[in-house]
Amino acid sequence: MAKQRQRKTPEVLIFTDINNYADDLASFVVLAYLADKKLINIRGIITELGAYEIRRRRAMYAKGVMSYLGYPFLRAVPGGDYDIQDEEKENHYIENDFTSVFEKAGVTIHRSGTIFLQEYMKSVKEKNVVLLLNAPFTDLGKYIKAAQNVIKKKVKKIVLMGDVLAQKDEHGFYQPDLTSFNFKLCPDEAKFLFEYIQQNDIRTTIVPSSTIKDLKMDYTFLKAVKKSKNPVVKALLKLKDEANPTSMTYDMISSLCLADGIFKASGGIVEKEEGVKQDISFAKIADSKLMKEKICEIFKEKLEPKKISFEHLKKPQHEEKQSNA
Repeated sequence: MAKQRQRKTPEVLIFTDINNYADDLASFVVLAYLADKKLINIRGIITELGAYEIRRRRAMYAKGVMSYLGYPFLRAVPGGDYDIQDEEKENHYIENDFTSVFEKAGVTIHRSGTIFLQEYMKSVKEKNVVLLLNAPFTDLGKYIKAAQNVIKKKVKKIVLMGDVLAQKDEHGFYQPDLTSFNFKLCPDEAKFLFEYIQQNDIRTTIVPSSTIKDLKMDYTFLKAVKKSKNPVVKALLKLKDEANPTSMTYDMISSLCLADGIFKASGGIVEKEEGVKQDISFAKIADSKLMKEKICEIFKEKLEPKKISFEHLKKPQHEEKQSNA
């Protein structure tokens, strides 16, 4: 009888512009939940957007958040240097009461994300890497240009947020809609990435903005955890009044797309456009109610305060009778 081939847990690299925003924080809860379930193995967090000092602080913040979610040893590293186009937007790093809490809990390596990527990709033995692009990716684009064969050999799947144009180019390739935030801050790299993944037929899941709008998310998922003392919960509760629940959901849904099984079982669908040769799919929501329930379940399981029972410390009744005899 032939042995069943064991499914390998995908190794995930997260590209994020995490800051004091609810969307990034909420997505990290989803990522930690998927890691708890052994559905993904998070190998690194690369922080994008802004001057080096800003990216370094984002990395500290990211590591701090993951520490409070049960993953203190994850490597978080500032992305490689790149040419900033809009200093005001790219260096946009808001400070609030939780900035120092998370930054103090996070210590990052003091070197380029490009070096980290080079070293990590060398260590990968097979095509089992998944890239989650929840941020502009100027410096990732720079790395891919320098190591195209490596990406082709090692990357199994890419998940990214953003919209595509209705009209394809002369090769029949999808084109990025440069009005999407993550694309407009790095238009050349966005065009290059779309061309690269389609030329090399790299499996890609795109989460368009319409998917998130269709979900019509609210803040129900925070109700079950509002008594938690975890700083991640406290920060989310404080930030929710400033954040639109729709935008908060974007990063969460793209993170959930790392695990196709859970995404589909929770009311999501991943569809390919008919007649298109490239391995590009679009994540959509078929059952909004079911998806909202799943997100509530994720937050409850990960962050709801646990009741501790001391029943196991009591002496069994027969022992009590013997001691009283």
